[in-house]
Amino acid sequence: MAMKEVVPYKIGLISTHGTGKTTLAYEIASQLKKRGFKVKVISEVATEAFEEGIPINEGTNLPAQMHVLLRHMAEELKAVARGYEIIISDRSVYDNWVYLERKCGYQQFAIDFIREYAKQFSYNALYKLPLVGELKDDGVRDSQNKDFQQDIYSRLTHFLRDSGVEHTELPMPNTEFRGEWTEIIV
Repeated sequence: MAMKEVVPYKIGLISTHGTGKTTLAYEIASQLKKRGFKVKVISEVATEAFEEGIPINEGTNLPAQMHVLLRHMAEELKAVARGYEIIISDRSVYDNWVYLERKCGYQQFAIDFIREYAKQFSYNALYKLPLVGELKDDGVRDSQNKDFQQDIYSRLTHFLRDSGVEHTELPMPNTEFRGEWTEIIV
């Protein structure tokens, strides 16, 4: 007997580091699970790569960034193959591209691959978080380099606009909790 293929609803949370994507991803997942959905959060792969000794941030290189990008794609595909109804990605292939392009320059093969992947395994909704809050030392991202954070945010903004990638920009939060973002998305 053939299993019915589940086509998941895929949400991407996009922005620079330190804007609350991870916290938001788990809050959204919690709310959706309470409603009975089978939900998978795809954690930011750069953190795992860093913990494995792969360089990220200013010290990265093309092989490291391709590893992060391909591993992110693999995690999304694994969630699709496992039949999750909703997938929430803490990042998307687009913001992974921005980190890659910033450090390694424009890589035609990579952007072509990213665009084809996003066409074949599209995001149903992309939500861009605003640049808010202070960078906190999480032991992974460069918490002292606000310019790095701002540059990634600016590059992502330009990339989304120039590429015509549909997305929703979340409003500046009214509170530190940012619960209104969860309400908007759920």
